[in-house]
Amino acid sequence: MNALAALAVVLLGAAWLVFVAAVCAMRPDAARDGLAQMGANWRMQLGEHVPRAVVGAALILRAAHSKAPMLFEVGGWFILASSILILLLPMRWHHAYAVWWADRIPLSVYRLFALPTAAAGAMLAYAAL
Repeated sequence: MNALAALAVVLLGAAWLVFVAAVCAMRPDAARDGLAQMGANWRMQLGEHVPRAVVGAALILRAAHSKAPMLFEVGGWFILASSILILLLPMRWHHAYAVWWADRIPLSVYRLFALPTAAAGAMLAYAAL
């Protein structure tokens, strides 16, 4: 049961990556605005890092049943630990970092990153099955 629930969460995480890729490809201005909002308030902070931590935990739980067990376990621990760390640091640091990147990444680069982001989502889903 845990493995099945973990699979569902990992697949939702993969679908989220594909959605983000679509936004980057079709609405790079919205992707930039979304990036600039990361850490802007507690709702954004928790909305980003709680689901991210849950996906990290799901990767760890799904690792043994995946096509890439070591990658899932190491990646899952990294995602989980980094989400917890970011939640513990001052939120203004996270927001300032997000704004710094949003101001420097050209809109054309969002479109460029859409393809590898979608591919990562597809590969994550494939490896989880």
